[in-house]
Amino acid sequence: MEAAKPDESGYHYWLPVFLPSQGPHGTRHAFKGGRKWDGRSAGTTACGIGDVPMAEPSEIDWIMAPTCLACTSALVEEQQR
Repeated sequence: MEAAKPDESGYHYWLPVFLPSQGPHGTRHAFKGGRKWDGRSAGTTACGIGDVPMAEPSEIDWIMAPTCLACTSALVEEQQR
């Protein structure tokens, strides 16, 4: 019998994504639904940008992509509720 998976719906993970409006190095956005990216091809950011394309980031992507301040603020707000 398989052990039940814990509910991770309240967790968020960060992932560098590349949108033309966010510069050549992309931006690290937060996404709801787990502790790490599960391979999905698109999602909605914590700051409300919908249908953002996702892909496996490289180590350089993690280093170069700045963190989205709007996502950080949204998560802080959510935690304070």
